[in-house]
Amino acid sequence: MSDSRAMQRRSDLAAVPSPVARAERVLFFGGSFDPPHTGHAGLPFEAARRWGGADAWVVFVPAARSPHKPTAPVPDRHRVEMLRIGLRGQSRWWIWPQELADAPLNPGQPSYWADTWSIARSVFAARDRAFLIGTDQALAMHRWHRYDEFWRDALVMRRGDQSESGFRDAMAATGAWSDADIAHWMSRLIETPTVNASSTAIRAALADPAQRKTPIEGLDRGVQKYILDRGLYAIA
Repeated sequence: MSDSRAMQRRSDLAAVPSPVARAERVLFFGGSFDPPHTGHAGLPFEAARRWGGADAWVVFVPAARSPHKPTAPVPDRHRVEMLRIGLRGQSRWWIWPQELADAPLNPGQPSYWADTWSIARSVFAARDRAFLIGTDQALAMHRWHRYDEFWRDALVMRRGDQSESGFRDAMAATGAWSDADIAHWMSRLIETPTVNASSTAIRAALADPAQRKTPIEGLDRGVQKYILDRGLYAIA
């Protein structure tokens, strides 16, 4: 989408729940959640605890359509409900539907994090706000739409099998960051456990009739039941 065209926004969404509105620290985690996996349901809470303590909240932001993915996800209502099911054992979380509500006002346009983060700054009163990404997203950040407006607010998950020096070298190799920028990136690293879960792999397993009804690594059993009951991800 051209910078000359303003993103249309829904302003009549339900208010942010009081506990989230009063929170001192809020960590945002965006994604397609197509479908959500056990990493989505666990790692953000571990990162939030390490970053903001036990009182930090996690706000999940389902993307309407990612500019980094070639195909549209399953319908919004299913992704939101699967996420709710996958998060049922956690506390201090909320699903923020801003991007999903904005999508019909901007037909054919992808969701840009620059727009979402701009409104998050005005809607959420938390003293500390950050958004969570993986090292792969950090390495590609210089290619994100209007990244200069928000990159300093990123918090980066570093798996235990990834070295800090390796991340530093990879960021330097992009040629996009100054030494001071890289120092800031290094200050935003949070080590998280390694989780073997992938939405891409889960979708492939669900499309295989031989695997579809068997336990799939990284997929919550309640989420899998929801998928099977509604015939999602099956190849016709």
